[in-house]
Amino acid sequence: MFSVWRQRLVLSLSRGISVVSELSKRLAAVPAVRPVAALLGTALVVLASWRAWVGAELTDVPVFAMLAVGVAFLPAVLAVNGAEFWLQASLVDVRLGPVETLRYVSQANVANMLPFPGGPLLRHRVLANRDASQRLAVRAQLFTAVWWLASGLAISGVGLVFAADRWWLGGFAIIGGVALGYAGWSMRVRSAPRADHLRLLALVEVCTVIIGSARLWAIAALLGASLDLPGAATFSFTTPAAAALGIFPSGIGAREALVAGTADVIGADVALLFLAATLERVVSLIAAVPVLLWSLWHPGACLLYTSDAADERSSVDLGGRRIIKKKKKTRERWDRDHKSN
Repeated sequence: MFSVWRQRLVLSLSRGISVVSELSKRLAAVPAVRPVAALLGTALVVLASWRAWVGAELTDVPVFAMLAVGVAFLPAVLAVNGAEFWLQASLVDVRLGPVETLRYVSQANVANMLPFPGGPLLRHRVLANRDASQRLAVRAQLFTAVWWLASGLAISGVGLVFAADRWWLGGFAIIGGVALGYAGWSMRVRSAPRADHLRLLALVEVCTVIIGSARLWAIAALLGASLDLPGAATFSFTTPAAAALGIFPSGIGAREALVAGTADVIGADVALLFLAATLERVVSLIAAVPVLLWSLWHPGACLLYTSDAADERSSVDLGGRRIIKKKKKTRERWDRDHKSN
C-alpha cells in the first residue's frame, strides 16, 4: 500500500516538474519576454535599493569589506559550480579538465545575466560539441535544477524552525524539499555512464545553497542587519526559486523580492535585507570579472555565438538558429532549382 502511494506521489511530482519546466521554457522563448523582465527586474532592484539606502540612513558603508567578501567567497562558488558542471559532463560520458571546466563555468555565470538563458545554452553547447547524448544532457541539467531547489527548500525550512519558530511553515518547506528531491532522484537516468556521480551532484547542490546563504549573511552583517546563521539559512531557497521562473536573467528582481518577503516572515529588517541581496549580487559580479577576463583570454574561448563560423557538426545547435539557417538555405536552393526547370 505504501509502495503504491509512494509511486503515485513520485509520478505526480515528476509530472508537475515537467509541466513547470516546459511552461518556463515556453515563456522564456517568447520574444522580448526576458529583455522586458530584465528591465523590470533591474528597475525594481535599483529603485527599491535606493529607497532602502535612504531609509536606513547609511553613512559609512564598508565598500572594500564587501568587495573582500565577494572575493573571499569566489573560490568556493567556482569550486561548487565547477564540480557541478564536471559531474554533469561525466554523467553523459564527457571528460573535462579542471582548467576548461573553470573557464566554462566562469562564462556561464556571467552569461546568465544576458537577456537569453546564456548559461544553460553555453553548457549545452560544450556537451554537444563532444557528441554527448542530448537526452542524457537534458536529464542531467533537469536533475541538477530540481535538487538545487529541493536543497534550498529543505535548508530554508530548517532555518524557519530555528530562527523564527515557524514550525508549521518550516515543516512544510522541509517536507516539500524532501519530496521534490525524491522526485528528482526518481527522474535520474539509471543507464547513464557514472550514474553513481548523481549522489555527488546532489551533495554539490546542498553546498551551493549553503555558500549562497553564508555570503548573504556576511553582506547583511556588514550593513548592520541583525541576522544570525539560522536566519540566513531561511533565504536558501530564494536563488533557485528565482532562477526557476526562467524569465528573469539570473533571477534579478525576483530573488531580491523573495529575500524581502522572507525577511518579513522571520521578523528581520525587510529594507536592509533587500539592500543586502542587491549588494551581494553586485560585489559577486565585480569579484568574478578578473576570472571572466581570464576565461576569455585566448581566441575561441567564448562559445556564445551563432555565426556562420560555428563548426559544421550536425549535433551542434545553439537555440536552433543555425539549423533554421540551414533549412532556409535548403529552401532557397529548392526554389532556385525549381525555377530553372
